[in-house]
Parts: sequence; structure tokens; C-alpha cells
Amino acid sequence: MTRDLISLMKKPPALILTYNPTQDMENYLGTLYMQFDQIIIVDNASNPETRNSIIKQIHLRGAKLKVILNNHNRGVATALNQGFALAINLGHNYIIALDQDSQPVPNMLEEMLSIYNTYPKHGKTAIVAPMIEDREVRVIAPYLRPKHHFLFERKTCTKEILENVSIVITSGSMYDLKIYEKVGPFRDDFFIDYVDTEYCLRTKQHGYEIIVACNARLLHKLGNQKKVNVGGVEIRPTFHSAIRWYYISRNRIPMIKLYGCQFPHWLLYEIVINSYGLLRMLLFEDYKIKKLLAVLFGCMDGLLGRSGVIPASRKTLLSQTD
Repeated sequence: MTRDLISLMKKPPALILTYNPTQDMENYLGTLYMQFDQIIIVDNASNPETRNSIIKQIHLRGAKLKVILNNHNRGVATALNQGFALAINLGHNYIIALDQDSQPVPNMLEEMLSIYNTYPKHGKTAIVAPMIEDREVRVIAPYLRPKHHFLFERKTCTKEILENVSIVITSGSMYDLKIYEKVGPFRDDFFIDYVDTEYCLRTKQHGYEIIVACNARLLHKLGNQKKVNVGGVEIRPTFHSAIRWYYISRNRIPMIKLYGCQFPHWLLYEIVINSYGLLRMLLFEDYKIKKLLAVLFGCMDGLLGRSGVIPASRKTLLSQTD
């Protein structure tokens, strides 16, 4: 399909999830309107300053901006489902999700639409993702793929399309909303962490494709990574908060139960990457005791089948310093 024909299609809207963003929302939205005709914001009870800024934009942008203001933090999964449902009600067939700190390069949307519409299996493609560049540590994120079924590989692009991808992050990804309606929504009970991974593996379970449009790029901050140089080797601990460690550890348990046998390459990847992540945390990060407690509580609650927002008692304990 030519670029001219693509330009005649109804562009997918951008969905932005906000929670106390650090950047200027007015300027950020201005850059997004250079690519997107419509933007949807789902705000998870940000501070009054952010709320006022968003409300101001509603009056300025009119129908180009649709906003959902939650009165408490309902989590990433619920916010995504709210935004997807609104896009469907507005008559859209696709949507591109963005984190509040993600920055699409100027031609990202055009490149993704071009790849999608010329891809032979686009009708069976649930997600098209861009190449992700961490703008803090200046690295290109690799993508997980199966290798000989039980093994895995992490690949970056060498051609226009990277196929047979297992998981992608939500930010920057374009979702087919008809497929979303078929396979079901994001898991609200996960709240945060593994929300995108679970949806990806579920779409793969249903026989759908996930691909990367390699010429589409998104500048994104992958966690709170910081470079540490050890004997000439560069290591990048994530510096997640203890609360994040809780959700990661808890939600990993049902993920392994659901998908470990069907996707053994993903299970092996989980074992390797999380063991390495735990080691980096113990060696290089702060608040080690608090984070180890978070891992313990998360595993316990995962095994007990607890879900949703972290219990207040656990949150209070894990918010304390060492």
C-alpha cells in the first residue's frame, strides 16, 4: 500500500496513561498532535496541577482530545481497558498506547501503518510495536523470540520487520481493537506489571501475530535504569521501587501457572532475566532489605492467589526506608 493511500485511512488515536507526569503536558500533547488526529487521556488521579493542565487542554483541543479522569489510581490495566473501550465507542479499529514519558519520533505512526498494511498476515496481527530506544542509557531494546521451542533469543531489527515476537511493552504499540474484543481485556487484577506480557502471550495463545516495525522508533525510559561499570563491563540495574518489586514478584506466579508450559522459551527467559535482576539489585541498588521483603510478600501473595492493588499494610511497610 502506498503512502498516499495510507494517508486516506482513519488514523488510530493515541492513548496516554497519566499519573503525576513530570513533563509539561501541554508541550507533550503539542508534539503528539503532529502525528495523531485524536488523543485519549486516562488519568489515574494525578495531582491537582496535572488535572488542571489536562482540563485546560480539553477546552483548547475540543473533539481532538477525549479525557477520562479517575478519582483514584485504578492501575495500568484498568486505565488501558478504559481507553480501549472509549476508542471502540468512537468507531476506531486500532489504537496506539503511550506512556506519559514516551516520545514517538516524527514518522513513527506513518512507518507503523505502512508496515501493517503491507504485511501479508496483517489481518492476524494483534500488535505492531516500534523499535524502543532507552533515552536515558541510549540502548536499543531487544525483543524476545522463541529459538528451537525451548530456548529463546533476544533480537533487534536487521530488516524492516521483525516477526515471531513473543512480548512487547505497551508503550508505542498499535493494537487491533477487533482482536482485543475477541481475546478479552487486560487483566485488571494485575494492576501493574506483567499487564502487557500477559496480553501478548494470550494473543499468541489464540494464534495471532506480534511484529515490530523496525523503522518506527519510540524514545522511552525503561524503568529507572542506571549504568554501573564493573571491571570494564557495563551493568544496568533497574532501581525499581519496593512496591514495583512486590507487583513483579506477585504477578509472576499466575503468569508461570498460565503460560509456563505453553511457552517454555518465555519461562526460561523469565528465570534467567529475573535471577539476573535480583542479583543486580542485591549488588548495586539501595533499600535492599525493603526490596527483598517486597519479593517475599509478592511471592507469598501470588501463591495465595491474591491480586489487585497492594494491601495498605504491605504498602506502608514497603514504603519505609531501611
